[in-house]
Amino acid sequence: MARLILTMLFLLPGFATAKSELPVPEIVIPKLITDKETETAPDFQPAKLHARAGPIYPAYYARKQKEGWAELTFTIEKDGSVSNVLVTNDSGGVQFVKAAIKAVNSWKYKPALEFNQPVQSNIHNVRLTFKFARDKNIREKVYEYYMQGLEFIAAKDRDGMDEIYEQINDLSFRMYGEKDFADVYTLNYASQIKDTELYHTTLKNVALISIIDTFPDLWADLAMEKVKLLAEDHKLAEALALLNDIEADKSSGVEQSTMASTREQLNQHINSEIDLVVEAKTNKLGIWQHHLARNHFAITDLQGKLKHLDIRCDNTRRLINIDENSEWKIPRKWRDCVLYFKSEKSAQFTLVEFANS
Repeated sequence: MARLILTMLFLLPGFATAKSELPVPEIVIPKLITDKETETAPDFQPAKLHARAGPIYPAYYARKQKEGWAELTFTIEKDGSVSNVLVTNDSGGVQFVKAAIKAVNSWKYKPALEFNQPVQSNIHNVRLTFKFARDKNIREKVYEYYMQGLEFIAAKDRDGMDEIYEQINDLSFRMYGEKDFADVYTLNYASQIKDTELYHTTLKNVALISIIDTFPDLWADLAMEKVKLLAEDHKLAEALALLNDIEADKSSGVEQSTMASTREQLNQHINSEIDLVVEAKTNKLGIWQHHLARNHFAITDLQGKLKHLDIRCDNTRRLINIDENSEWKIPRKWRDCVLYFKSEKSAQFTLVEFANS
């Protein structure tokens, strides 16, 4: 943990002086962060965008200068239309969600091809961001807390650090990017006081898709730390996907040898004889998602009630009702698959990906 403390403090923008400029660029509304294309196999070509328009900013939220985002996953049908839109997370704001769904449903694609024939494809994820262009897109209070906190860390003032931690995390975040400042401060704070649990909990919830805008110089290093954490939690396919994102960013500064070594370790773990055990808990929307590394899995120790399991794969989708602990084996011809568990209220369970037999 000591090495992590030094790394985090060295990387933070504005750590040396309170006079540093706010590291947040201007972004017009709405900001679209689109789904990434999957790797192309010789017999499978992913869907390609044909026509896409941004969502309409809800007038009520615009008047109140409320900002936010919604994350969705959807299917692209054989005719290139969008269907099966599912909201997987959001910042809060029903009108943002409605506007995002309406926009996504209007998009058109050239469908995926399997053996040169159109097929349904189901792994398409997007975050639609609603925000205004401005010189500084967070409130002065958030920035002041952040800079004061870094000064307390530099001075090793524990009372000051504790106070800022409480104050910045008690704020109601209204502007896009404000929570990033709270999260980055919390990571530094947790590192300084050697609170591993707080550091890992915060890192798990950090929105890298937002951090890349607010702290571009910090994004790749946080992403690599998150890859390690995902691997420790046995979320190996998600860790590999994030590693691909880091590798695609030519300005990341992460050594190729480091990424190659990490990729080899992840693949070795996937192909090992060890069962992958993942602890699951549905979010505020009653959703828990998991990118499968293997095709044989089960759920156990279910606490609460799950409505159904939505299995979305490259070329197949299945909606399955869940009555109790269950086990499934997905045909390999379905290719890459992501699981979406849905509950009415909060539910917890354990997911096990079995070693290949």
